[in-house]
Amino acid sequence: MHERLAFKEIAFHNTGLYNIDGKGAYPADNTGVLEITLKPEDMGRFKAPTLRNIALTAPYMHDGSIATLEEVIDHYAAGGRTIYTGNLAGVGSKNPLKSQFISGFKLTAREKQDLLAFLQSLTDETFTHNPAFRDPYDEQAVK
Repeated sequence: MHERLAFKEIAFHNTGLYNIDGKGAYPADNTGVLEITLKPEDMGRFKAPTLRNIALTAPYMHDGSIATLEEVIDHYAAGGRTIYTGNLAGVGSKNPLKSQFISGFKLTAREKQDLLAFLQSLTDETFTHNPAFRDPYDEQAVK
């Protein structure tokens, strides 16, 4: 079905969020697909979520470790996150297991604001307030 894609479609990606040991390690309780496959190359690979209603889903990343969309853009622009101190310290942009799609980029302040505006435009408040799509287990919404 996807045989004419320019690249092989990959469902899970390592975005360089961590690189604890300089060899691509993620926190022990947060290793991604590795937990299932036990393949070392799957360290830090997680499924990318939809961008629909992205402005409403903070905090971001699989572990909620990035607070704002602005910080998410900074993370991808840098090609990975650098954590300077503590037990999670490491340079994510140098993670050897990082996806080839996470290479970094430069944006002007205006381009960053335009990207934020685009991401925010993917939010549909009417959808989020439609009772037909409410959480059926939310007792407050049922009343």
